[in-house]
Amino acid sequence: MVFFSARGDQRNRCQPLLACVFAVLTGLVGSPSAAAQTATTRPADAVPVIVAASTETQNRITLELPGSGLAQRSVTLFPLVEGEVDGVAFRTGQQVKAGELLVQLNNRAEQLTVALAQAQLQTASLLASRLEATAGTGAVPEIEVEQAVAAQRTAEIGLQQARQALSERSVRAPFAGVVGIAEVQIGDRVSPTTALTTLDDRRQLVVAFDVPEAYIGRLRPGLAITATHPAYPDQPVKGRVSEIDSQIDATLRTVRVRATLPNADDRLRTGMSFGVRLDLAGDLRLSVPELALQFGRQGAYVWAVRGGKAEAVPARVVRRIGGMVLIEGALRSGEPVVVEGVQRLRAGRAVRVVGERPAAVTGSS
Repeated sequence: MVFFSARGDQRNRCQPLLACVFAVLTGLVGSPSAAAQTATTRPADAVPVIVAASTETQNRITLELPGSGLAQRSVTLFPLVEGEVDGVAFRTGQQVKAGELLVQLNNRAEQLTVALAQAQLQTASLLASRLEATAGTGAVPEIEVEQAVAAQRTAEIGLQQARQALSERSVRAPFAGVVGIAEVQIGDRVSPTTALTTLDDRRQLVVAFDVPEAYIGRLRPGLAITATHPAYPDQPVKGRVSEIDSQIDATLRTVRVRATLPNADDRLRTGMSFGVRLDLAGDLRLSVPELALQFGRQGAYVWAVRGGKAEAVPARVVRRIGGMVLIEGALRSGEPVVVEGVQRLRAGRAVRVVGERPAAVTGSS
């Protein structure tokens, strides 16, 4: 009896200890679910990020196009009549005035015709004056007076025709400019199809170039251009658009454009090739640094900071400009977008802005 009592007392003394151990073990086993519940209910730590403000930027387009130089006015001179060249009155590259004689054809026969017409007019004029003096006296019939006046008028017309024929034997500059190489020499026989020389007015030079039709809505007279020639790569010439063609080339899908360049030093020539730089203005677009642009399964997007949290905003890329991206999307001008720290972001996660970069600096980095 004593033995069993002793063991019973020992068992009674161990029960509190066992209960404590059981309670501890029970607590340990139940702790993971409690910790997980605590973790899910506790808000995540804010992610440190660096942001840049979205800005409105004009969607400007810069086109680099080939162009060809044209004189402001340029002609190839031909004689009006057949004849023999009596004289070439210019040298290649000479600056001439409007109306200055360039090529003289033999005109001896025409000079004689003018002299004859002058003599005939003088005779007709004397007769008409003498008969008109007797008008009203009845000494001379009125019909003779009228015939004398008509003969005088006919002689005047004959003299004008003779002088016109004489003038056609002289080829003169139709405007002031620079003459080219003489294609004829003294003694050559020429006809109206014989090219004598060229004449260019290049006080201003015209550069012609073609612009893709997609940009025709941005073209207007007066737009500034910059033209560069391979002979003067470090001396670009600034000009302005002067003419825009009214038709689109159906094959090339381009429109012809001409711009005027100053050429006071006569450095530029007709036929020169130019590289034309044309800046075209566009509409306003939102721009963000390239670092802000992300790509996912649904396409491009940016992380906007709204109410202290990250929000993915879909963005359609319009074009890239020097480290910046023009986009279309539900983003407001001036709204901050994340440029650094995007790797840890999730939709709705709290963010902490630790720095802000100017858009231009961020975009160029």
